[in-house]
Amino acid sequence: MAYSTFQKYIKDNGIDLEIIVTDEPTKTAEQASQVHGVPVSNIVKSLLVNVEGVFKLFLVPGDRRLDFEEIKRRFNAKDVRMANADEVKDITGYSIGGVPPFGHTTKLVTYVEEGFNKEIELVAAAGSGNSVFKIGYEKLREIIS
Repeated sequence: MAYSTFQKYIKDNGIDLEIIVTDEPTKTAEQASQVHGVPVSNIVKSLLVNVEGVFKLFLVPGDRRLDFEEIKRRFNAKDVRMANADEVKDITGYSIGGVPPFGHTTKLVTYVEEGFNKEIELVAAAGSGNSVFKIGYEKLREIIS
């Protein structure tokens, strides 16, 4: 999957979003922040994590790191690790740097971490390293629930 697959997903599901494709790479939160003029904290990082053998998706503000010790406590888990590149591709259908917060090959339980400014738009990957979409915080929560 890539940009065109995500585009098809939003069309097929009646999700009204505009995908923005740039010539500049937006694979990192810092790059996306500069290109799209939003604070790094409002860049959505979609991180796939293996929690005791179950993959979960965490949406993390671009200026934050996922706290694995907190994840272990939250899920009463001993084994927590980031998915590797092959797992990300197999489970989401997208490559690292282009994973959107929804529209994956596998239905994933998704958690939104604290730190996003809910008053301004978020920017999230749209299937490739140079495609994104802007979305309000509440609309994102509605789509992933």
